[in-house]
Amino acid sequence: MKIHHVSSAPINGGAARAGLRLHQGLCQTDDMESLWLDAGGLPDAPRARHLNAASRPTPLWTRVHRAQWRRRLRKHLAGATTPYSSPFGWGSPLPFQSLPVPDVWNLHWVSQFLDWERLLPWLAKQAPIVWTLHDLNPLLGIWHYAPLAGELNQDRQRMEQKAIVFKQRALARIPKNRLTFVGPSEWMVEQCRRSPVTQDFEVVHIPYGLDPGTFAARDKRIVRSMFGIPDEVWVLGFVADGISDPRKGIRQLESAIRSLPAALPVHLLTVGNGHSPAFNFPHHHLGPIQSDHLLSFFYSACDLFVCPSLQDNLPNTVLEAMACGTPVAAYDTGGLPDMVREGVSGRLANPVGDAPALAAVISGLLSNPAGLSELRARARALAVKDYSLGVQAGHYRELYLSRVVT
Repeated sequence: MKIHHVSSAPINGGAARAGLRLHQGLCQTDDMESLWLDAGGLPDAPRARHLNAASRPTPLWTRVHRAQWRRRLRKHLAGATTPYSSPFGWGSPLPFQSLPVPDVWNLHWVSQFLDWERLLPWLAKQAPIVWTLHDLNPLLGIWHYAPLAGELNQDRQRMEQKAIVFKQRALARIPKNRLTFVGPSEWMVEQCRRSPVTQDFEVVHIPYGLDPGTFAARDKRIVRSMFGIPDEVWVLGFVADGISDPRKGIRQLESAIRSLPAALPVHLLTVGNGHSPAFNFPHHHLGPIQSDHLLSFFYSACDLFVCPSLQDNLPNTVLEAMACGTPVAAYDTGGLPDMVREGVSGRLANPVGDAPALAAVISGLLSNPAGLSELRARARALAVKDYSLGVQAGHYRELYLSRVVT
C-alpha cells in the first residue's frame, strides 16, 4: 500500500517531528510503502522528496484572492502572538502530477501550502485523505490555537468567520468517505467533533509514537558534569520550539520555581529556539537540539520534566521525557492528561496557568524521592506500551486499509 505524506511544517518543529516519526514507523513495516512529501525544508529522512512551487502560472483570480488575504492578515493580525495563517496556500495539483497516485494521502501540518479551495478537493478525488491534526488550524479559520486573552477584536473575528465559511465550502465538495481526521489526543478528537468546519467528518484517535530505543535513560552525570551542576540539587527540564511563546508557559514556570521552598534547591535546564529569559535561580539554556539521541541525554539529566503549556495537543516533549524515565509535571489542559497520569507518569496542576498550583505539584513530587523513583520506571513502561512507533504504525495501517476498502 502506497502512503504519501504531505507536510509544510517547519522541519525542526513538533508537527514535523511527529509526522516524520510516523513515516519512520511505516517504513519499517512489510506492506506499507511510505513517501514523505515536504513543502517546507527537506528532512534528513529516507524516502523524502521536496514539493516545489508550480512552474506554471496560477489562475488570476487565485492570485488575487491570495494577495487579498495576505493584505488583510498583515493589516489586522499585526502584533498577534497566537499563530495564524490564510486558507489560500501556494500549493497546487501540479507538483503531485509527476508522482504515482497513492492509495492514501496522509496530510499533516500543511498551513501556508494547502489551498483549501483548489488543492484539497483535487487530492480527495485522487485518493482517500487521512489528516493528522497537529494543531487546531484545520478546525478553526485563521488561528492555530485559541487566541490569548486580549488578542480578539472585531476585525480579527470577521477574518476568522470568513475563513471558517471558506473552509466549510471547500469541505462540502469532498465526500464523507474520502476524508478522515486523526486526533493524536482525546482533546483534539473532541475539538474536531465540535468544530463547525470538521464536525461532519469521521475522526479517530491515534496517539503519536516514538522510538523507545532512541529515547531511553542515559547517565545523568554526563550532562550535569558538563555544566557543573552539583549532585545535591534537583534538575528541572523545559523544552519549547519557541522559548518566548506565551502559550508554552515559561513565565508560569519561572514564578513556580521562585516560590519553591528553600529546602528544594533546583537547577533549570531549557532547550529551544530563541533567547531564554534571565532568571534569578540557577539555569542553563542549551539552545535548540535537533538530535533525538542528544535529547535523550537532556531528559535523562532531569529529575522532573515540566510542561507548563496553557494549550497543547500531545506534546512530543512529554512522550520523550517519559520514554527516558523522567516523570512529568504539567497543567491539566489539552492532551496532557492522556500522558501525564497520577501515580504512573507524573502529576497535573489546576487551575491552568496558576503558578502556585504548578509549584505545589513540583514540590510534592520532589519532596517524595521514593515516589519519584517509582514514577521513573512506570513512565518508561507507559511510553513503551502505548506510544512506541510499532503501536502507532499498526493503528495507522488499520485505518489506511479501512479507507481504501470504503
